Amino acid sequence: MINRPTIGYGLFVFLTLLCIFYLGQNSKIEFNIAANKAEIEKRISLDINSLPLAEPLFNYAGNQQEVDNYIFQLNQQLDKNNSRVLVKKISSNLPESTDYSELRGNHKTIYVDYVVKRSHSLSTYIVVVLLTLVNVFLHKRVFAKHVANRTKISNKAEVKEKPKLIIDLYSKSLLIEGNNELTSQLANKPLCFYLAMIEFCTQNPDTNLHLNKDVPDALLEIADKYFHRLAVLGHTVRKRPNFSNSLEKTLSEIRASLDEVLSDYPDLKSKLYPPRAHGEGSRSKLHSYGLKGFADTDYEVRGK
Repeated sequence: MINRPTIGYGLFVFLTLLCIFYLGQNSKIEFNIAANKAEIEKRISLDINSLPLAEPLFNYAGNQQEVDNYIFQLNQQLDKNNSRVLVKKISSNLPESTDYSELRGNHKTIYVDYVVKRSHSLSTYIVVVLLTLVNVFLHKRVFAKHVANRTKISNKAEVKEKPKLIIDLYSKSLLIEGNNELTSQLANKPLCFYLAMIEFCTQNPDTNLHLNKDVPDALLEIADKYFHRLAVLGHTVRKRPNFSNSLEKTLSEIRASLDEVLSDYPDLKSKLYPPRAHGEGSRSKLHSYGLKGFADTDYEVRGK
């Protein structure tokens, strides 16, 4: 199915080519007519004194049959040469038509009345139609390819523009992918605990984490794993921290670091930011600092 832009383009191309071809052919036709008339005038001028034309001023009737034979033979030659101009009449009287020439001989003036063919060649317009069809076909393919490329570029741009939180174990810092100017470093304990929270909440999306309850053993094991990973990467580590103690302080440090990095990314922050407690009973069973609704594409751990 041809879409509207292609139809509009095809119509524009057709009308443009048609106009150009018409003007070009019309100009060529008029040029050929002028050249044919000039040749006829030259030929008749050589024969004007020998033509037995009627001359009423001198009471000379002339020989119209001989003049007609001359016109017939002249037209035959012109027709063989594909002339657009034929001779209709040669006389001493001014013709009523507008296509005529005035020739002067010895003491007399004669008028050559013409039959002019200004018809356009049909083949020219067939060429216009064929060129238009070819142009529309090529335009449709190019237009479709252009739209496909624009879509690909747009999709790539959307993928690139989607923010992703980078948790870099090599530098113990948080940053947004593609934006290395703004980074926030974390100490060993909050960094390992935050990574453990992400991994634990991925594996247990329906589990709530409450401040007034013990930290799940599975989460503590993951935090230990990351702590040992820091040692392997060559970071200075002391004794293993107690991840169950000072939980509020640990969460506060994590939030402070995320506030620096995710201030311009509210959608990402809503997924990867440990929720704060609001109002009275902030330590009640209703409040969970666990992470909800994030996906693997929202973050990346480097050095894992």
